[in-house]
Parts: sequence; C-alpha cells; structure tokens
Amino acid sequence: AKTLRRAFGTSSAERVEIEEKTRKYEKLVRRSEKAVEWLQRQAERTLDGSGRELTDDEAQALRDRMPTELGFNPRAADRDDVDHDPLRYWVLYVKHIRESYPSDSQRQFLLMERCARTFMARPFLVPDYVNDVRYIRTCILYADKTSNPSEVFKLMSRIKVGTKVSLFWVAWAWVAEKAEDFQFTEKIFQKALKTGAEPRKFLEERQRQFLRRMSRHWLNASQVQEEDEDEGADGRGALNALTS
Repeated sequence: AKTLRRAFGTSSAERVEIEEKTRKYEKLVRRSEKAVEWLQRQAERTLDGSGRELTDDEAQALRDRMPTELGFNPRAADRDDVDHDPLRYWVLYVKHIRESYPSDSQRQFLLMERCARTFMARPFLVPDYVNDVRYIRTCILYADKTSNPSEVFKLMSRIKVGTKVSLFWVAWAWVAEKAEDFQFTEKIFQKALKTGAEPRKFLEERQRQFLRRMSRHWLNASQVQEEDEDEGADGRGALNALTS
C-alpha cells in the first residue's frame, strides 16, 4: 500500500482512520453522482432526441421526482442520510484527500474533476451551486491542475457557473495574465464588473493591482526599447525576454 505522509505521522491507527474516512466520504459523494446520472437519463427520455434543452420547469420536475425515485428520505433524522447539501460532502472529501495524501496529486486531481463534473452536468442537480463559493473554489483548484486551465474557465462561463462570484473572474484573469494575454485579462475584469460579481471590492482591488502591474510592464518595455534603438538593435530579443 502507498505510504501515507502527514504532518502528525503515519501510525497504524492513523492509517485505519484515514482509510475509514475515505470510504465514508466516497459512499456519500457517490449518491450525488448517481443522482446526476439519473437526471441525465430522465432528461434524455423527456427530450427524446428533439435537440432542445430542458425548460426550467421540466428540470425542476425531475429534481422533485428524484428523492422518491432514488430512495432518499428527506425526513431522515440522521443528517448523513439527507442530501440537502451534497456539496458539503465533496468539500470535506477533497480536504481530507489533500491533507491525507499531499503528494498524490493524481488522486487529488481525479476527485476534484469528479466534483466539478457532477455539479456542472445539466440539468443541474442543485442550481444554487452554480454560484456557491465552495464549489467555485473547488473548480478553480481543479482547473489549476489541468494542462489548459483557460478551457475550464471558458466552459464555466458558457454555462454560467461562477459568473456571479468574483473569485471565478479573478482566477481566470490570473490565468490570462500568466499567459501574457493582457488585453483579454482586462476584458475579463470588465465583464466581471458588468456581470455584477461579488464581492465587488475584491474584484476592483485585483483589477487595480493588475493595472499597476501593466503600467510597470509597459514602462519597462518602453525603456528597454529606447535603449535598444539607441544601440541600433531591432529590439525583438529584449521584448521577447520581457514577455517570456
């Protein structure tokens, strides 16, 4: 078995506790995955190849049927038998895996990917999650581990997941800036403000920081270009170095 490495050690008792917790969380998150699978099957039957999307009323009707169809008891006394907030199990599971298997990046990635896909699947299992900061944070962690984070953010924007959350736009802007697509970075901030993402103060502060960095960037670029022109150089090497 893979050696577990945690700050407090790796005793047998700790390993057993970690494995028991992993099994518990896996069982809990599988319920929401199964619920999404059921929703998608029912949606396909409802649409019957029509090429259209479910209406909001049709999607809600399926969600209303789901507890009875899947055997969930919304009146159960034990909170772990109730799926009023299935996202909380995913958040706890991701935290548990990150802390228990800090060097197993593949395991962390696959779990975050499962979480992201579960609540992005349409019809949405829990529509309110599209702008839940807990979920958006998990999606950002997932995107950060992919080879092309920008594609994850584009998908989220297209299906309107996270568009009311400032953290989503700031993370996307950071990815664009890192790729040196400064014009697109500014467009991201502008769209975020237009969309009314919250908290606005956080968004505006990050935009100001970006603009200050850009001011320094273009000032430095201008100074280097002037120096190269004085020396008779074409300037391409210096400018490439600045934007590498």
